[in-house]
Amino acid sequence: MFSIIVKKRTLVLAVLAAVGLLLLILGWKGISLIKKNPDIEAQVSRPAIGVTGFESVGPPLFGENKPEGPKIGAASKEDSDFFVEYRLERDRARGQRVEWLKEVIDNNNSAGETRQKAQEGLMDLSRGMEKEVELENLLRAKGYNDAAVSVGDRAVNVIVASSSLSEGEIAQINGLVSRGTGMDTQNIVIIPTK
Repeated sequence: MFSIIVKKRTLVLAVLAAVGLLLLILGWKGISLIKKNPDIEAQVSRPAIGVTGFESVGPPLFGENKPEGPKIGAASKEDSDFFVEYRLERDRARGQRVEWLKEVIDNNNSAGETRQKAQEGLMDLSRGMEKEVELENLLRAKGYNDAAVSVGDRAVNVIVASSSLSEGEIAQINGLVSRGTGMDTQNIVIIPTK
């Protein structure tokens, strides 16, 4: 009889990955259902009398300039699919790297210096993931439909859901990413999706 030995943490990670994928699919289906049936949407409070949109509310917060015309509106299905697939692939690759680093850390045969480097690598990976999520959210807050950020050791890649970017928008994204990561603007690559 063939026997399979599965480590407890591998089993837990597989279950968590399956649950995460299920939640992502359910969320995706829920968004599709809301787009098809606008009556399902949550009630939103009405703006103050005389206010017609966010642009008329007042000056930008915290001294930031608004982009010179980001392509605000509904993102196309292809764009949405790209960003979902990109994040899934990025998370899958990161999950493999995290698992490998944890195995090195937990291995009793690993040298102390090797364990220390693996722990540092795990912390660097965690910090990079936090920066990516923060920058993606900031770019969405600036009015872009979606964005994907990949923070590496030597460069940062930024993919923005926009047909084109003006020089002002590129400068603004460069500044935002540079402040968030400490990376020189020459090491930041900005790519519009269309």
